[in-house]
Amino acid sequence: MASSSSSWRKPKTRKQELIDVVFAWSIDDVRNKDLYKNKVPDIPDVFPSLNDYTKSFIEPLIEETHAELLSNMNIISRASTRRIKIVFQREDTKFPKNNLYSMSMEKKSKTENYEPEAGDLIVLAKEKPRHIYDLKSCVIASVQGIKDDRIQFISSKPILNPGQLLNTGEKSMRFAVLLMNLTTSTRIWQALHSDLDGKNMKLINKVLQKATSGFNLNASQDTAVWSCIAARECKHQETVNLIWGPPGTGKTKTVGCLLFALWKMKCCTLTCAPTNNAVLEATARFMSLVTGSLEHDTYGFGDIVLFGNGKRMKIDGFKELYQVFLENRVSDLAACLSPTFGWRSKVESMIRLLKSPEAEYKSYLCSEKKVDDDEHETRDVSFGVNKYGRTLFLNEKVTKNLKSKDEKLSIREYVTKRFEVLREQLTKMVRNLYTHMPTCFITLKLAKKMMRVISLIESVSISIMKPVSVSEETVKTFTELAVTEEFIQTAKEVLRETISFPSFADDQEIGNFCLRNACLIFCTASSSIRLHALETNVELLVVDEAGQLRECESVIPLQLPCLRDVVLIGDENQLPATVKSTISKNAGFGRSLFGRLVSLKHTRHLLNVQYRMHPNISRFPNKKFYGDQLHNGPNVEEESYKKQFLEGDIFGSYSFIHLAYGKVEFNATRSGKNMMEVAVIVDLVAKLHEESVKKNLKISVGCIAPYKAQVTAILDKIGDIYQTRDFSVKVGTVDGFQGCEEDVIIISTVTGVGNGSIGFLGTHERANVALTRARHCLWILGNGDTLKLSSPIWAQLVEDAKGRGCYHVAHEDTRLGQLITNTLAELGEFDGLFDMKSPLFKEAKWKVIFNDDFLRSIGDTENPESNKEVCSMLMKLSGGQHRVETVSPISELYNRCWVNSKGLSLVWSVDIVEENTQSVQVLRIWDILQGNSKLTQLIISIHRFYQNYNDETLNRCKEKQYDGDLKVPKIWPKIDEGMCLSNKISAMSLTKDEGSSSS
Repeated sequence: MASSSSSWRKPKTRKQELIDVVFAWSIDDVRNKDLYKNKVPDIPDVFPSLNDYTKSFIEPLIEETHAELLSNMNIISRASTRRIKIVFQREDTKFPKNNLYSMSMEKKSKTENYEPEAGDLIVLAKEKPRHIYDLKSCVIASVQGIKDDRIQFISSKPILNPGQLLNTGEKSMRFAVLLMNLTTSTRIWQALHSDLDGKNMKLINKVLQKATSGFNLNASQDTAVWSCIAARECKHQETVNLIWGPPGTGKTKTVGCLLFALWKMKCCTLTCAPTNNAVLEATARFMSLVTGSLEHDTYGFGDIVLFGNGKRMKIDGFKELYQVFLENRVSDLAACLSPTFGWRSKVESMIRLLKSPEAEYKSYLCSEKKVDDDEHETRDVSFGVNKYGRTLFLNEKVTKNLKSKDEKLSIREYVTKRFEVLREQLTKMVRNLYTHMPTCFITLKLAKKMMRVISLIESVSISIMKPVSVSEETVKTFTELAVTEEFIQTAKEVLRETISFPSFADDQEIGNFCLRNACLIFCTASSSIRLHALETNVELLVVDEAGQLRECESVIPLQLPCLRDVVLIGDENQLPATVKSTISKNAGFGRSLFGRLVSLKHTRHLLNVQYRMHPNISRFPNKKFYGDQLHNGPNVEEESYKKQFLEGDIFGSYSFIHLAYGKVEFNATRSGKNMMEVAVIVDLVAKLHEESVKKNLKISVGCIAPYKAQVTAILDKIGDIYQTRDFSVKVGTVDGFQGCEEDVIIISTVTGVGNGSIGFLGTHERANVALTRARHCLWILGNGDTLKLSSPIWAQLVEDAKGRGCYHVAHEDTRLGQLITNTLAELGEFDGLFDMKSPLFKEAKWKVIFNDDFLRSIGDTENPESNKEVCSMLMKLSGGQHRVETVSPISELYNRCWVNSKGLSLVWSVDIVEENTQSVQVLRIWDILQGNSKLTQLIISIHRFYQNYNDETLNRCKEKQYDGDLKVPKIWPKIDEGMCLSNKISAMSLTKDEGSSSS
């Protein structure tokens, strides 16, 4: 990075790139979070020109990149690292002034596991940086590509002299440290700086126009789909269609049906989404429709392509998409189309074997004879199948004693084994060919012939594998079979009809070929930049989750040359795009094209029937976020849709569970957690799992929290013990639940007494997502009083729950009350625990007073189990169980009860307090003792306390009253102190008078 303040590098030989801006920042520039304050203008709703449109996103993009870089530098100690082995300079013939280098790295280890990717912004450092200040002496670099284990990169300043090598012996650069990946931001930058006159700007112009009229179509799934298709058929103008899909309204299904119709119409369509997961979900839904409709095995898959970074996409979780994933397709086609070892050579080898088995056998014997002098031979040995179903081969030295003639195969053995190897390879390659090749290269007629080839080869296999079929005497038997002749004839026809198949120099060419000839393409909006250089015929763009896609990012696919129509599917009331910079966020950088068009009153098609939530769950969000426009589907109205997984009204379809106890703790990053809510969630999950096992129910549970610290705390307690076939638990922040749904959703609001913040859940978008994920049960945990102060949305929700009879106090439930008591004891939150309103004293008959010695002692106890045992004893005593075996009277006034078998005891007595107009017996808890070491001193303190009591008060302390087996407190009218004094004076006067008379 530059040493001066934020002046930009302006190369004369090329356009300025985003990396030039980044390289121009000094470390102090990066640390200055206000570097672009007051320099980022708000993005307007309408734009006077194309240039103004693209220009409006540039400053916010720079600021967002700056904010993300600062965020990552602040946690540099946690960044991925890797040790550098050697660095050498490369000559950049295109831009000779660039500092272009290559380096190789040491092998990865547990602590040094950085895996370089193109677009990575890295630090080259002498030592692993622990703080942002450590970066001042480092060099910032950008990874340009990886080839043959060599990482090519450009640096912010020269690091080597011409011809110099830097190896591990030199200490100036020993580590590469990952800062961030700039790929998406760079692609946006390139789209914003493209030559506008040379691109397809018709759609861009269309979205710049303010919508003043529309068809005002009836909102339903069929209408939405067919209106988009009808718009596509309108050839004389470009169209932009918006589909509004609130939660549970079948948005994904609608997208799938729309894409299916477009696929049938052979309309070249690009489907984009903001994230890899959203792309995978959309592809999976579409493929579920396609797979069931195919009439000829997997023929037709070649027109469908999903592409992106397989590692980042986590494609392993979507095995049903392997056959359309580009990386897999390229590998399979490369094997099929290999001139030497491809499918044509396998077909020709099979034909030769079936036509002339004896000649093939003689050829085999000749080849064996040629290697008689060799001790070893190299063969391709199959050692398994990879995750995409491809057979893996290993060149392995196979030791063979060729001098022994007995080891040479007989003609029967040779033909059988040779046929089986060819059959397996040929079947796989032919199937891969008609699966992966676009239908414009393989007609249905040709595909059927290929399938017939596979069928015939299986029939021949049945004949060959019979024990008597192949022998030295009957070797020609199977060659004269009708099925063999038909196979040879059909195979030759296929060879002739595929002679025009293209040849490719490398995998890149195969990938480009697949994309150019695809009918439906799936990728992220960022990845669609690859299509600009391929001359694709994409005429329609579908953007799923359009409300989450920043408008500047949507510019990338909108510039595709043949594009005429756009369909945006989203919901502006759900999660927006994530923007780290407050400055850029306030400028509107996170706003989507969908959101802007909605704000301009662009016509949109509402999907107005929700099929996910029980009506009790959908009622509040429908009213609050959608103006009661949504109707409940017939499925959720059925009585069978109502599920009572746990007993009690508190666990109904919709319940706000008020937790009056529990504190919120915040860590250094201001991420909060409430361990009381964690304890309740863990208990509820355990009970749900118990019910699932007992009643053989399939239940999925989702736990949503506003803070990562709370998510971590829940996961630490739950672990993965509940992940079974019939029971699953997902825990995460609301961002991780967008597009998800579960049978039961438990929302942990992380609110405690006096804590008025609910984090990100306070925004209406996040509240909406959290409240609309549940199918059958939605349970909201939190402090209702605090939530009413946190945000208007949650205040309305609490009042709504109360009005509907869905507001429940947790500690009034017997089981939850006991759980809360135990949790307070474990957490040491005794101020709430020893309040007489706490669940500890829910069944109390006695008022309990705690001495300071007791509060100090229990506060010093480090064993949570001991605290719970003390609380259990207090519950018994306050409930009147004074005749228990563990109670040992020390005197008539005070007692000692044993808490456990380890010598822990509780000393208590009966006292008298005055309440209103009454004197009442109460329990006074003096202390907890471990053994007898403090007993004598405690007894002295108790005697001192009671020595000021008069005889009447002491006698009242000793009096007993029972209700059955339970001892209950006695109550007396309050003694009037003035009356007592008058009576005493009268008594004294009377005594004197009696004495005088007697004298």
